Amino acid sequence: MRVLFALFTTVTASLTGQAQETGLEWLAGCWISPDAKTQEVWVTDKLGAGLTGFSVSILDDAVRFYEVLSIKQAGPAESLVYTAYPSGQSPTSFTAEALTDSSALFVNADHDYPQEIRYEREGNELRATISLLGGREARVQTMIACD
Repeated sequence: MRVLFALFTTVTASLTGQAQETGLEWLAGCWISPDAKTQEVWVTDKLGAGLTGFSVSILDDAVRFYEVLSIKQAGPAESLVYTAYPSGQSPTSFTAEALTDSSALFVNADHDYPQEIRYEREGNELRATISLLGGREARVQTMIACD
């Protein structure tokens, strides 16, 4: 995991900046689950028009799942689009449906699972929830800011 994290940090270090145009500056940073088995890192690009992220899950000292993540403005309406590039799968995009100064909801009703991805921040805690539409069959991952 340290090698993957170091690689991601090196590749994305040049992207750091302010995300004021997206309103998602609260998401930027390093987040880790209490059991240290899941880690997610988000950095902003220099123009503030988006974020790039990386998530990795470890089980029995081996990487079991990883994905590269992107949030950027796209399309004719310049909507915020969250795109996940999961290990071994095709990328999937979700469009922002609701944004506040501490939460974001991205939706893709045509995807099998998840159809909703929600991030909520409270202090140094970040809650990531994936679910079907309306929050059905939700899986919640709570993380805290890395030291």
